[in-house]
Amino acid sequence: MSAEDKEPHGNSVAAWVSVVIMMVGFLVAALAVMKASHTLFYAGIAAVVVGAILWPVLARMGYGDKNPPRSLYS
Repeated sequence: MSAEDKEPHGNSVAAWVSVVIMMVGFLVAALAVMKASHTLFYAGIAAVVVGAILWPVLARMGYGDKNPPRSLYS
């Protein structure tokens, strides 16, 4: 299998940045549960939502996969 045949599986700036933001959000929310802090918990959940929204936004700005897979219907 050559390098051109491999699928990228999210190897883009948009994917990495978004996943890191969401992982930090989950970590903050988990720590907030241990400390029983509602404010910190909702801040962590907000970070997860921001990361999820940021992924397609960054991809549309040109930071996504350079060779996205073709749809079966196109």
